[in-house]
Amino acid sequence: MSEKSNSVTVSTSADYLIGYERILDYFKQAQKECPKGVGLKKDSKAKGSYITLQFKLGDKRVNKTCGCYLTMQGITDALRKTHLVASALQSFSSESQFLSWYDDVILEKNVVKNNLMTFGEAVAKVEQEYWDGRTKRRQQRDRSSISQQYSWRCVYGDYFKLLPEDRIVNLSDILSVVNSKKQGTKCFKNCLCAMRKLAETIGNTELLVRLKEVDGTQTEFREDLQTLSVNEFLKLHDDVLSIPDDDRRYNLESRQRWLWVFSMQVVYGFRVHEVFAVQNIDKPFKTKDGVILPALTEPNNKKMIAVVGDKTLLDTTTKTGYRLCVPMLPPTHDDLIECLKIRSGKLPEIHSNSNNPKVIVGIYNDRARRALKRWNKGFTQSHALRHLANLNGQMAGMPQEMRAKSLGHSTQMNEGTYKKRANTQTTIDLLTQSTTEAIPLGSAIGVLKQLGSDVKNIKLLAAIYGITSDEVMELLAE
Repeated sequence: MSEKSNSVTVSTSADYLIGYERILDYFKQAQKECPKGVGLKKDSKAKGSYITLQFKLGDKRVNKTCGCYLTMQGITDALRKTHLVASALQSFSSESQFLSWYDDVILEKNVVKNNLMTFGEAVAKVEQEYWDGRTKRRQQRDRSSISQQYSWRCVYGDYFKLLPEDRIVNLSDILSVVNSKKQGTKCFKNCLCAMRKLAETIGNTELLVRLKEVDGTQTEFREDLQTLSVNEFLKLHDDVLSIPDDDRRYNLESRQRWLWVFSMQVVYGFRVHEVFAVQNIDKPFKTKDGVILPALTEPNNKKMIAVVGDKTLLDTTTKTGYRLCVPMLPPTHDDLIECLKIRSGKLPEIHSNSNNPKVIVGIYNDRARRALKRWNKGFTQSHALRHLANLNGQMAGMPQEMRAKSLGHSTQMNEGTYKKRANTQTTIDLLTQSTTEAIPLGSAIGVLKQLGSDVKNIKLLAAIYGITSDEVMELLAE
């Protein structure tokens, strides 16, 4: 391993990447961590994508399979094998000795496989690997974490509990569980992924190959997604507050507090639980490098940068952890911060007596949904407000990279999923009243390389995209 870089683990890929994009990013990092003389290469075949090892054997460079699929765990295993190969190449004096060792150690051809493992034992192995691993944010998993307990149940546990614990692992029982879900749905896809993980973890290649033959593509999606324009939200905001001050049937303060949560979603694009993790609502926040970010309640706060912390008030973890977020204000409503009284907001008080991780983790979304249903204004999906914020930022001309970073997800997610909730009025505003959006940063770097990267051009590009000149120089060097 290079002393200048951190060891690659399943969690060291970029925080906001998703799916196959995250796997490729992780693979590229693993390639950089390979020992001198041995490399990793992707190899796609009909039954899936594999990883091969490249190294010089005698006078020629060879490309050999290593028995690893192109998955997060497969990449980790392949990287470990590169170090074994690098050491073996220095130890054996003949090619025949090395090849015999390669078959035994790397491909495990002569290892007697234990095909009598029960589902209970297999699940225990997956669970142990899960807790021994790290989160997407590169932190060691903690069994006492409510959020991580919930993640285990959602991703693996709820599917594994459907398997017959005392029976030997077999394809028939696995397919019975998978096929109990409707093919084409997200549930079917997730269940299949969990079963593939089980087969991969116990090293049952034959079972994994058979499961990869099952088509898990999601073809059915929700058709009830709600959309909202800024004007529609402003009307909802006014309607909810239009009640007599002395009417005890309504809790005005509760309404004001929940409207502030939803307003924070419109302005910053927060997930509901992230509003309850903002660190500088009514007091300044000092960053690790000593920068003081003023409270959102500070009257002279011009930039209104919000700080999302690692945890919520109920000690559940936020999805992407610590990050800084900027307001996304459309040119049609550049006074949203004042209109929605962002500087004077207070959080609703939420408590939970439950010990159920699912209840605790979902309590913010649940309470938000209850509030919207109580108001009975025809809008119940607060996540639509996060999508609206993204569209507001696009209308304001914010580069996609900046919007994705502030929202806490990948540009791939921003480009695809987060453009599905644009309603007619928002689409019209985008077409007729948008501030011209800069081209993607990667494209701008390409143009800069063509024009010539002198100091003036570098400073200009850095100013346009809100990054430093040093960051521009790093991108030019790639």
